[in-house]
Parts: sequence; structure tokens; C-alpha cells
Amino acid sequence: MPPGEPTAPTPCVFYLGPFRFESEFDVRELHASSGPGEIAVSIRLGGVPHAIPGATQVDEYCQVAPAEYLLDIPGVARYYVRDGREVRIEIVPGTPPANVSTYLLGSVFGVLCHQNGLLPLHGSAVECAGDVTAFLGDSGAGKSTLAACLQRRGHLVVSDDICLLQSGPDAMRVIPVAGWLKLWNKSLQHLGETPVEQDRVFSTDDKFRVFLPTSTADTARQRPRLARVVFLARDSDPQAKPSLHPLQLLEAIAGLMEMTYVGYVPAHAGQQSSIFRQCANVFQHAQAWRLTVPWDLARLDSVLDLLETEFFQSHDATL
Repeated sequence: MPPGEPTAPTPCVFYLGPFRFESEFDVRELHASSGPGEIAVSIRLGGVPHAIPGATQVDEYCQVAPAEYLLDIPGVARYYVRDGREVRIEIVPGTPPANVSTYLLGSVFGVLCHQNGLLPLHGSAVECAGDVTAFLGDSGAGKSTLAACLQRRGHLVVSDDICLLQSGPDAMRVIPVAGWLKLWNKSLQHLGETPVEQDRVFSTDDKFRVFLPTSTADTARQRPRLARVVFLARDSDPQAKPSLHPLQLLEAIAGLMEMTYVGYVPAHAGQQSSIFRQCANVFQHAQAWRLTVPWDLARLDSVLDLLETEFFQSHDATL
């Protein structure tokens, strides 16, 4: 459900996946979020350092050290993350709160995951009969739109934009982290939905949050098993039929490392070998596929039919 209108008390307490946030900044998007929250994180206003001693300067906006992270977004805010337990924010006066939240719930959230030994992937995840299929791809690849359309067909959205993994003794588990889908206006129009201005993701983007029903968000809290990873690719021929092909192990590991959310953080923090081991471990339990599609919203049904036939039909038949 969309967040409530009343302003949350200060300090605010929010739950999102494995994190319990005690925050001096009211994150409206998290008003209706939930989760076990076993990792406590404080979010404070002010006190952001200008530099991290000994850190790698990734670019003009970002510095990375093994346990610290500094992000400076001109015209929005400066963010500092330390030890996976502390976030500090200095907000540019007059910045729309949603713009601040965009980076807090994006890059900063991904950094918190890495600093706590979790593996965040750039993808959306859908559950069917206890098994999760993760759709991975760059921004604009269609991950969220696929998840939204599969939800319309009765499948459960577990996460959007960030698919968070945790290794278990018998399987790779998916930690649900999203109470919403982020969809471009053209996708909303395809779904027959009307965008809500107050749910715009960023003030200058034509993308909106579509909040999932509370019952949907609460159902997927058991950390279901990751059954397969699907890498999205576009076919240059708009008339081509969608196709699915299994991937070899090395190609799958390389693709997963490339799709690691804010993957530059462990790369510049000297933790690349750890990410390789985590990605390799994923495919001890999960299959890897490449889904090639002619990206045309009018042809999405053929993509959904293929996915249901190959991945979900056997489960559906037992329901």
C-alpha cells in the first residue's frame, strides 16, 4: 500500500528486509515497509566528512574504503556509510525528499548490503510455489515491467531493482526488500495504471513507485529459495520471437558479477575475490539462463507465455 500521509515521528523507525533503520530523516517510501530487521542501522543528519583517509576516489562523486563510503550528489545530498551500521546525510536545502530517498534506497542501501556481507543484484525477483526467479539487467532492460506483468498473472513479486541474496546451508536464499515496483510511465500506461505524482521516484524522471499490496509484501518474508537467474537481453530485430538459452557456468558467474548492484564498491574495497566466491556459490543451487526479447510492450504477452511455459507451468499444475 502507498505510505501514509502523516509525517512519521522523529526518530523514525523503519524496517526494510534485513535492516532496522532508526532515522532522523523521514523516509516516506518506508512508512508501510516491513521485514525482520535483524541488522540495526542509524541514519543521522549532518556530520558527513569531506574525505575518507586512504580511500579510493572512484570518480568525482564517490570515495570507497573497505568499511566506508562517501557519495556526493550535487544539488541533492552528501551521504556517508560506515561499517554497515551507520548512515549520515547532509541534504542540500530545498531538495525534494524523494530525490534524497532515491539515493538512500539505491546506492546507499546497496553499500549497506555489501558492508554486511550480503550480495545485492541489479534485478527483480518473482516467486512461484516457493521458488524464485531473478531477472537481471541494466537500467531500462525491463526487469520491473516483467515483474509487474507476472504479478498480474498471479505470481508474487519478492523484490524490485535490488535482488538481495544470502547463502544458506542447502540453497541460496532471497531476502525480500521491496514493497514497491518502480515503473516508467509508458509501462504504467501499458498496464492500465495512472501514475501518482507524489510517488514519482525522482523529480525530473518519468518513473513512479507502484506500492505492492500489504498482503503481498508480508507474504514473502520466509527467504524463499533462488531457483534460477535470468539475464535479460534485447533482440535487434523487433519482430523476433523471445528465446531462452541456458548459460555455461563461467559465463553465468561473469554475468552475475557484472550485475552486482554498486559492484564498484567491493571492487575498490579490495573485496573482488569475495564477490567472485559469492557469485560462484549462487550457481551451486540455481540455474542460469539468457532471455532474449524484442523489447516492445505490445509483445510482452509472448514473453510471459514463454516464461510460464518453461519455468512456472509445472508448479501451477500442482496448485
